[in-house]
Amino acid sequence: MENRLKTFIEMLNRENDLLDSLVEIGDKKRQLIILGEVKELDKLIQKEGIVLSNLDKQEGARFKLQQELSVAWGMKPEELVATELLKRLSGKHEDLYKPMQEAIERLDYNLTRLKAINSHNHDLLEHSLDFIAMMESMITGDSAGVYSDNGSKIDEAAPAVLAICWIERCNRHALK
Repeated sequence: MENRLKTFIEMLNRENDLLDSLVEIGDKKRQLIILGEVKELDKLIQKEGIVLSNLDKQEGARFKLQQELSVAWGMKPEELVATELLKRLSGKHEDLYKPMQEAIERLDYNLTRLKAINSHNHDLLEHSLDFIAMMESMITGDSAGVYSDNGSKIDEAAPAVLAICWIERCNRHALK
C-alpha cells in the first residue's frame, strides 16, 4: 500500500509539472495575443496540445491508481476525494501525509491559476475578434450607422474616433 501511495504522490507531482508548463504556455499565449503574433501563437498552441496529451495520459494513470487505492480501502473510486485520502494517510501513513497534502494543494493552486489565465486569454481573443469585426464593418460599409445616446445619427467620421477609443480600451484591458 505504501508503494502505491508514494507512486500516487509522484503522479500528482508530474501532473503539477505539466500544469506548470500549461501556465507558462498560457502566459506566453497572452503576450502573443496582445502582440498579434498569429504564427507564433499557432506554434505555441501546437506545443500546448502535446502537453495536454501528456497530461491526459498522466491523469488516466493517476485515476487508475486512485481506483486501485479505493478498492484496497473498500470504497467507491468517486468517494476517494482529496480530504478522504488525507484522512486515510493521517493514521497509518503519517510520513506520506505532508507530501500528499503539498501535492494536492499545489494541484488546486495550479488549476485555479490556469483557469484564470485561460479566462483572461479568452477575453483578449474576444476583444480582438470584436475589434476585427468592427474594423471590417467600417471598411466594407456594412455598419448600420453610429448613433448617440439620444438616438440621433453621429457624423460618419466618428467611427474612426470610435476605433481609436476601441484600441485604447483593448490595450488597457490587456495590461490588467
